[in-house]
Amino acid sequence: MHELQSVLQETPEIALFLALACGHAFGRIRFGPIQLGGVCGTLLAALAIGSLVTITPAASIKNFFFALFIFSLGYAGGPQFFANLNAKGLRLGCFCLIEVAIVIALVLAATRLFGLDQGSAAGLMAGAATESAVVGTATDAISGLPLSPEAIKNLQANVVTAYSITYVFGLITIVIATSQLFPLMFRIDLRSEAAALWKTMSGASAEVDATALRALPDIVGRIYVVEHAAGVSIAELELRGEGLRVNVERIKRRGKLIDATDDMRLEAGDYVLLTGMREGVQRCGESIGAERDHVSGLDFAVDTRDVILNRRDLHDVTLDSVRRRAQREGIAQGVYIVSVTRSGVALPMLAGLRLQTGDLVRLQGLPSEINDVATRLGKIVKDSDETDVLFAGIGIVLGIFIGQFGVKLGGVTFSLGTGGGALLSGLVFGWLQNAHPAVGNIPASAIELMKDLGLSMFIACVGLSSGPQAFALIKSYGIALPLTGILIALLPAACSLVFGRYVLKLESPILLGAIAGQQCSTPALSAVVSAAGNTTPLLGYTITYAISNVVLPLMGPLIVFLAGQVAPQ
Repeated sequence: MHELQSVLQETPEIALFLALACGHAFGRIRFGPIQLGGVCGTLLAALAIGSLVTITPAASIKNFFFALFIFSLGYAGGPQFFANLNAKGLRLGCFCLIEVAIVIALVLAATRLFGLDQGSAAGLMAGAATESAVVGTATDAISGLPLSPEAIKNLQANVVTAYSITYVFGLITIVIATSQLFPLMFRIDLRSEAAALWKTMSGASAEVDATALRALPDIVGRIYVVEHAAGVSIAELELRGEGLRVNVERIKRRGKLIDATDDMRLEAGDYVLLTGMREGVQRCGESIGAERDHVSGLDFAVDTRDVILNRRDLHDVTLDSVRRRAQREGIAQGVYIVSVTRSGVALPMLAGLRLQTGDLVRLQGLPSEINDVATRLGKIVKDSDETDVLFAGIGIVLGIFIGQFGVKLGGVTFSLGTGGGALLSGLVFGWLQNAHPAVGNIPASAIELMKDLGLSMFIACVGLSSGPQAFALIKSYGIALPLTGILIALLPAACSLVFGRYVLKLESPILLGAIAGQQCSTPALSAVVSAAGNTTPLLGYTITYAISNVVLPLMGPLIVFLAGQVAPQ
């Protein structure tokens, strides 16, 4: 043990990556519907290692990873954040306002009642609100306080310790409340209401398993020989997909290839190439005749394009309206929208789904048509894994630079700090790249790595140096912090439920998804989706998540300042 301690002290990077590996392994363990995740697991592992070995990673390492994380957080959320700055987005944005107002009020009350210091108050907010980014912004704000280095170190240690204690209880509370407690209290039959909403928005059977992954391609091409459909027009045949789009691409008649027109009628012995969604093609094909594996000249190929929607006239337009518009204009007959992703979340493909600028739309269809359709929707995403490091580097430098400026009010200097500045620049650079894809390129996978690695390594740095103080803080406040964390997680969610149900009159699945989003809680969303039986809760989650994911981190410096004002002297 002594040799191991010596190695870790002499080479702290080993301790950092050890905390990272052990923490993510522990964070994967599922306790019923609860999964702590890699960040909380890393913090617990770092605190455990730090309590056994005195390790203080260099401040520059911590600051580097924090800047990396907070910039990527803003970059990923920028397009959706700005897209939701409209009447509909701000309507659901009221949930974020409720969250911030009540959480701050309760944290300040606890600060006064229990005599919490600024670090413990910030950690209580971060943990109970299940927003890990607050740890970074609050720690950054504490570093600028006019205190001794030792006092600053102790306050920063209290941030992560209070966070680690209250996060677990806050997470369990919001998961149980949104998926079990609230439906029970308000007599909500979540599964039935979600099924009815699904049916209303899609016009299809509510029994579709929306969470199941397709094992086969979405768009297919099949060849059938006409045996039962002689005399049927092309227009009539294409309606036999029973609500799913089917196109007759080409026909081979007596050895000659001919293009299909709506008024053309089939003849016995014709070979027909059908394209469309798999289920629709199969239903239509059954009414034609036998399927053929290959017929010369009727080959089928499909291409895929990812497009960032940036057309203002398509904002808040339903998928069904887009399809009807394409039919009226006579375009996109062989191209299909197969998925829509918003804030990294795949949305349910319902006819009533409303698109937003910034959505990532995936198209599949004929190579001859897909590029034309893609450019009509927005900007085609580069099929490249290369990261524009220059673009990212300039964004982070600008963010840190902006964060250095401050304004004095009442003798107190207010500034965005590294966290607020990098978050702001990330928002702008993310929006800029979304609006002009030719400017810079940071693939989604690279952004996810920057976020996960940046936050985890920052948390590990702070946790390792905070280990010795952790147990002292737990001993000081005992059960007060966990109970307060439960209250702070539960009360804003309950107020949002009442507001959304009786004032905004939202459908229950969308409402519960929005409540999970206001706390940026992916585990809560997963629990609600599981209870609902389909993915309709995502329709509320993506809007509140996009706003809260920006607003809550900015509350870190604010709570540090306010806690300093109300804390007993």
